[in-house]
Amino acid sequence: MSKKLFLFDIDGTLYDNDNAVVPPSTVEAIKKLAKYHHVGIATGRAEFMLYSIEELLELFNDFVLINGQYIKADGEIIYSEPIDKSKLAKICKQMDELDIIYGFQGSHKEAISKLNERAISSFNKVGLELPQEDKFFYLDNDVFQAWTFCSEEDAKILAKDNPYFQFIRWLDVGYDILPKSANKWLGIKRLIKHLNIKAEDVIVFGDGDNDVEMLEHAGLGIAMGNATTKAKSVADYITTSVDQDGIYNALKHFKYI
Repeated sequence: MSKKLFLFDIDGTLYDNDNAVVPPSTVEAIKKLAKYHHVGIATGRAEFMLYSIEELLELFNDFVLINGQYIKADGEIIYSEPIDKSKLAKICKQMDELDIIYGFQGSHKEAISKLNERAISSFNKVGLELPQEDKFFYLDNDVFQAWTFCSEEDAKILAKDNPYFQFIRWLDVGYDILPKSANKWLGIKRLIKHLNIKAEDVIVFGDGDNDVEMLEHAGLGIAMGNATTKAKSVADYITTSVDQDGIYNALKHFKYI
């Protein structure tokens, strides 16, 4: 069997957020897979936020991070595209006016406009460390992705008034805010061009709305049983949920392990 490139989302895919664990079957499966294939990450998280899968990190060489905005291959940064600060200033002003909490994701740290009970609860729910409070973080730092805790109605208002951005639902706690030119699949295309790998030799696993493009366009797109309706609708195969050995079962099904 020729070597393939396997790329895995983290939250809801490698990492079981509800039980705050990488399932033992997933650890076993990735270790077996890494003996014969290339394995990597395709996530909305930045590199400094990968602590939830610490036991697997030594197995991964390639990282499509921050929804394709920041990419590393074998320790080398091969792509990074920060968001225009003037665009951020405009949308932040509107979110302040709407009394919406928002945050920024840099390559090595992040910040939030205000820490309150909802923000703390949301971060605890997904097993993430609390960010620093700094609503002007974007002025002195490169920001690759913004995010917000807001209602669907407010997200639609913000999207309409800020056509440069797209709002992507993230689990059930909020929205990622990205340029419309960004998504994981575009990041993967940059990675495979660098690695000289064909798209048909890429297998991806995901569960969220931010995984839709990669599930649709990769050689094989596998959605978790706990995936969103959008993710499942474009996947080539739907496995069991993250807490029901989804990754292990799919890799066994396709005889990769």
